[in-house]
Amino acid sequence: MNIVSFIESFFSNNLDLILQIFIHLAALKLFMVFTDKTSVNIKNRIYQNSENTSLLHMLLLVTKVIKVIIVICVIGSFLQCRGYSLTSLMTGLGITGLAIGFAAKEMLSSVLGSILIMTDKVYKIGDYVIINGVEGIVEAVNFRSTKIRTINNILITIPNNITSDTIVQNRSNSEFFRLIETFDIEYGTSDEKIQEALDILNDICEKDDDIQSGQIVMISGLGENSIKLQLIANTKTNYWMYYLEIKNRMFKTVLKRFRDSGINFAFPSRTLYMRNDEN
Repeated sequence: MNIVSFIESFFSNNLDLILQIFIHLAALKLFMVFTDKTSVNIKNRIYQNSENTSLLHMLLLVTKVIKVIIVICVIGSFLQCRGYSLTSLMTGLGITGLAIGFAAKEMLSSVLGSILIMTDKVYKIGDYVIINGVEGIVEAVNFRSTKIRTINNILITIPNNITSDTIVQNRSNSEFFRLIETFDIEYGTSDEKIQEALDILNDICEKDDDIQSGQIVMISGLGENSIKLQLIANTKTNYWMYYLEIKNRMFKTVLKRFRDSGINFAFPSRTLYMRNDEN
């Protein structure tokens, strides 16, 4: 039997199998193309709204899950056409899936945590957050974990199942940051110098273009070693790193102007009284 006769015999004997394979592959291709086009359309809509860019990660996960389901359904349909029991197959898949679920419990928990983070818009890349005691800028968010870059340039990875179950402070969601600072000056400071110190703090805020008007400057208390002057003011930025620059600039200005005016900062001190008992 030559090769041509063999091919003719194969196709004539397996026509049903070949036709079923072709139909199922065509259906698979059709569903995959439809899924990809739908995903692209949704992705374009997300890009048009910058506030929803974190949903891109969720879209990728959903697209992959849908494709896996399509493949399983097409394979199941093909096996059913070939005479295999789909019920027995689904039972086997259910038992296998249960075993995999127990083995991958932590991973599944992290994936679910990722979905909650993305749908609730808890934070996005570039936000300054505090998560489980870790403070820094969100550098990456994936399906298993969140990566945070701290001020010390240390990259810390937090599993998303932990993130979803803890308190998250997103400082980048604030409209502005507030300065609440206390300056301790010596008890020996005269009344005139105390008032001058208050005026200096007011003047620094009024001349800084990055600080909103309406600041509060007052004597907040009398400490063990000092008179406490408190400054409360709102900045005009919600970007954490720029807020730190404003704070740093204000401290340097306060130090210079207090020193130039002869206003001394207090430090811990003790006064000892020696009792002289004369017999």
